[in-house]
Amino acid sequence: MTDYKNLLTLLVRDGVQFVVVGGVAAVAHGSARTTEDLDVVYGRSSSNIKRLVEALSPTNPYLRGAPPGFAVQVR
Repeated sequence: MTDYKNLLTLLVRDGVQFVVVGGVAAVAHGSARTTEDLDVVYGRSSSNIKRLVEALSPTNPYLRGAPPGFAVQVR
């Protein structure tokens, strides 16, 4: 199960600009729908993407559909 609190804490702690969307946002607004993932839309500036990568690196994130071992590089 997704640890929403931990993921959101990491993003906020590292100053990532983002909004929560999808099922978690719907639940926050009173929906009875359950969800197993956390959908976010993040600011696309290079500095924000660097903060996002840094914030999530302890969780070993991966790109869905990418080949195993695919490395994300941020410049």
